[in-house]
Amino acid sequence: MSPSASHAARPAGQLVDASPAGGLVADWHDLAARARHANPFHGPDMLPPALRHLGGDDVRLLTVRDDAGRLALLLPVAGRRRHRRLPVRATTTWQHTQHFLGTPLVAPELGLDGWRTALEHLARDGEDPWLVLTSLDADVARDVEAAAARTGRSTCRLDSLQRAVTRRDPTGAPSPDHPVDHPVDHPVDHPVDHPVDHPVDYPVDYVARQLPGKRRKELRRVWRRLDESVGGGLQVVDLAEAGRADEGVETFLRLEAAGWKGADGGAIAHHADQRAFFVEACRALHARGALSVLALLAGDGSAVAVLVDVREGDTVFTWKTAYDEQHAAHSPGLLLYIEQLRRFPDTGAALVDTCADPGHPMADRLHPDRRELVTLAVALRPGAGEWAVRTAPRLLETVDGVRHRWRARHDRPAPDRTRAPTATTSAAPRTTVTGTASTASTATAPTTPEEARP
Repeated sequence: MSPSASHAARPAGQLVDASPAGGLVADWHDLAARARHANPFHGPDMLPPALRHLGGDDVRLLTVRDDAGRLALLLPVAGRRRHRRLPVRATTTWQHTQHFLGTPLVAPELGLDGWRTALEHLARDGEDPWLVLTSLDADVARDVEAAAARTGRSTCRLDSLQRAVTRRDPTGAPSPDHPVDHPVDHPVDHPVDHPVDHPVDYPVDYVARQLPGKRRKELRRVWRRLDESVGGGLQVVDLAEAGRADEGVETFLRLEAAGWKGADGGAIAHHADQRAFFVEACRALHARGALSVLALLAGDGSAVAVLVDVREGDTVFTWKTAYDEQHAAHSPGLLLYIEQLRRFPDTGAALVDTCADPGHPMADRLHPDRRELVTLAVALRPGAGEWAVRTAPRLLETVDGVRHRWRARHDRPAPDRTRAPTATTSAAPRTTVTGTASTASTATAPTTPEEARP
């Protein structure tokens, strides 16, 4: 093969302006459907409305196409950003407050040459000497590290965290103590007898695997008390599946705004740009059949709790949840959260991602598996880039130490509010990686009795 032919066969990188990204839609959908890690936050249903309503002029899409011209990598990036107040500005993964996974859309066949192309393109056409990839799946981070090493670029993992998830049991084995046991009052018919050579295939009860029988019995009692308090007729309905997606979205926004997030100004409905993004994204997801709006409804149709799920590829993402706080004593949010997990086998998905803060008591208790996410720094250019990557861990450790001492000195109490099991920009506990050594720091997320005891 001639040198020119070899060069032509290499992947091609490009930084695309985010505003006219509509020309990518067909290829974008194709890549999202076959991506190595499903990520709706970077998909064509959620990212375009986020860019329209929440993005800045400096956001661009880093893309790589394979030698056949097929889109193989897509990642929104923003330039001239100071990652956690570090002095040297960087190109970073662009994320917003409703965005909980930074892993790029990566085709399964994208090799190290594809990542090498992406890094070389950023080094040549970007403005910044280094790159910070946030909330990145660890296996993808390893590929970036290997590609960077081939070109002599330094890398360093700045953060590492473990997020609660549940992976489908490939054996299909039921719970060891009961084949099917529901924590709420859902009658299930069990055959009393069946031929030995034709065993009944019970679905896996993931809730029963995680909670002891005594706790499940207590939750059934809580369900009955909640049913009594709302006047009876308590039921769980997927409003999106029932053709009431818009109603479900508006109900969620109302419940969230009426709760602690409304009181502290964090509710989506209190911000016109976030509301516009959320409604538009939900409509796009629903049109594709990727939205679930589970609602815990009283007999009169009023909503006691709402949970918004996104299904992308083989993963169900727990995106948003809210409940009527006048019923907080009966744990409506927890009951609905458990119902979501109980329905997991019926979705056909391979993974439930809680999108929760690491260390969240409810998510960690109900979900036995963990998803490792890292923040990776990559030097794009010698000089300032190499210096930034080499010194960032030590500088971050100093910044965190100063912040910790300031908080201890001022003795700031944790806010008394309910934390739903969805992600925030914080990460606790977090492992900060400094060269070959790592130091762990923990922070306790505020909880209520409802969440503290799943």
